Parts: sequence; structure tokens; C-alpha cells
Amino acid sequence: MIWLKLLLLPFSMIYGLIVFFRNMAFDSGLLKSKSYDFPVIAIGNLCVGGSGKTPHVEYLLRLLGQEKKTSVLSRGYGRKSKGFINVKPSSNAKIVGDEPLQIARKFPDSKVAVCENRIDGISKLSAEDAGVLILDDAFQHRYVKAGLNILLTKYENLYIDNYLLPSGNLRESKSQSKRADIIIITNSPKPLLPLDEYRLNEQIFPKSNQKLFFSSVYYLGLKSVFSDEKIELKGKNVLLLTGIANSANIIDYISDKSKIIKHLEYPDHHTYRVKDIKNIIREWNSIESTEKLILTTEKDAVKLQLFESKFEGVKMCYLPIEIKFQGKNNFNDLILNYVEENNFDN
Repeated sequence: MIWLKLLLLPFSMIYGLIVFFRNMAFDSGLLKSKSYDFPVIAIGNLCVGGSGKTPHVEYLLRLLGQEKKTSVLSRGYGRKSKGFINVKPSSNAKIVGDEPLQIARKFPDSKVAVCENRIDGISKLSAEDAGVLILDDAFQHRYVKAGLNILLTKYENLYIDNYLLPSGNLRESKSQSKRADIIIITNSPKPLLPLDEYRLNEQIFPKSNQKLFFSSVYYLGLKSVFSDEKIELKGKNVLLLTGIANSANIIDYISDKSKIIKHLEYPDHHTYRVKDIKNIIREWNSIESTEKLILTTEKDAVKLQLFESKFEGVKMCYLPIEIKFQGKNNFNDLILNYVEENNFDN
């Protein structure tokens, strides 16, 4: 589709100019960024699409949650609501968004909130003693000056190899990676070979004040969407159901253990409707096997739970994931030192 990229190139140039002048306004002080007297960690990316922000937010919550008060503020992409909302484990995914609800259920001791206006959201959370605040998908939200900026870029879709919207997937110029304190190459192969690590270091070429890390996705054991039943994946006939940016990882993982009969692939953050549920059940009934199950993702599961009564007799599971860092690294120390060295008392 080279011809299409060439056709869209003039629009990318116009978009690039708009973003350039916006960033220049912040850099010059014409537009103001608000700083805070408590720790604020922003996680984001330069490319549109999935880069693993939610698993990395969860990693930070696991790292900090035992010793510190933690909170998460998200825009709540795809939610059918506006304004500031505290997210509870009992919240509705349609109202608060799938990923914030997923986080709230996994980390009930952390405050989770959604608000499209980050300044307003931070103000409300800070009034409730936010502790260490993690901003989800906030690299471009420059009205907030985070104490630590983490930039994610996917191994197979590095920002350095991309172009500005709409001819490419970049939200802003790749030169803006200079604002990051930490750069993480996500979805890195396991194991990451030393030669590959060297190549990526040369490509990204982090500045002297930046640290480069490599993280990988690890799938945990199957969990039932509607019960506590323990279910094994091996040898099953799987109806795969996904509403995520990229399904390649989960397909590879399942294919090593089971047979994927059919893949129902929906757009990222898809809102499931009754017609979707009817189609899913129809496909389930068409599989002529007793050793079958519907397998979905964790963020799809929180939305499908709303239709529990429709799935009577259907065996549905999801695969929770975690990220781990590869090689010798001091990522944990870097995060913990940021909190401790600034004398934040949480």
C-alpha cells in the first residue's frame, strides 16, 4: 500500500506541523505544564495501537503496591460516559472502560479513576491522597508534567521505523522520544539474544539521561470468566474471541497447546452487543466436540461478564498476562529510587 502512504503524505505534513507547533509552545512555556508535589509516573507511546500499556501499569502496581499507596488515572477509552468517575470492581465496563475496570478488579487496594481531563482527574485523586499516581496513556498529555515518563514501543513496530499519521502510525514526531526518561521495547522475543539487544540499542540510541529496557509477555493459567472452575487448555478445541489491537501473541500461545477452530476477531476496545453474543453462541454450538471452550482476553472478559445469563452452559475462559523484564536490568530500582529520593511520604 505504498501508493496510499504517498497519497496521505501531504496530510501527514500538515498534521506534523500542528503537532510541532504544539510541542514548541510547551517547550517555550507559552503553554504551561502543571507539576505536582507527589510522584506522578506517565506511561504512553508514540504509535497508535496497542503497545502493552495496561500490563506495564499493572507491573508498577505490583512493584509499588506492597509498600506505597497507589492510584491510576486513565482516560477510559471507549467508555459511554464523561467526566471523573472512581472505578470500583463492581463498575460497568461500558461506563468506565474495559482496561480501568480490569485494573480495579486485580488491584482493589489501589485507587482507579477515569477522566478525560487529566488535570481535573489528578486534582480529584490528590484530594483523596493519591499516593504514587500512574497516568495511563499520557505521553502526549503535556498539560501534566510527570516526574517520570515511560515510553513504550513494540518490538515489531518500533517508533523509529514509522511515519506520522495518517500515512503512518505516529502520534507525533519520533524526535519527541527525547521527553522520555525510560524507553521500554515491549513484546521482545524470549530469550532476547545479545546481538538483538545490541542492534536495538543502536537503533533506538537512547540519550545519556535515558534508560532502555526490554519486556516480554507471559501468559498465566486459564481462568474461567463466570466461575472458579479450573480448566486446562491442552487438547481443547478453541473458539478464540478477541477485541484487542493485535492477536498474534495469543494465537501463537494457543496454537502450541490446542486447536483454534475459529477466531472471532473484533476491533480493539469493542463494545459487545446482543447480536455479537448471539453470533458467539451460534459459533460455539457449531463446534462438534465435548472438549471445547471459548477463549478470550482479560479485557474482553470484563465486558462479556455483563452477558453471563446468555452464556449458560458455555465454557468460557480468559488468559491473564504479565510482563517480565529481560536480561540484567535495574528497572525496579529506578522506579523505587524515583519515589524514595524525592522524599514522597506514602
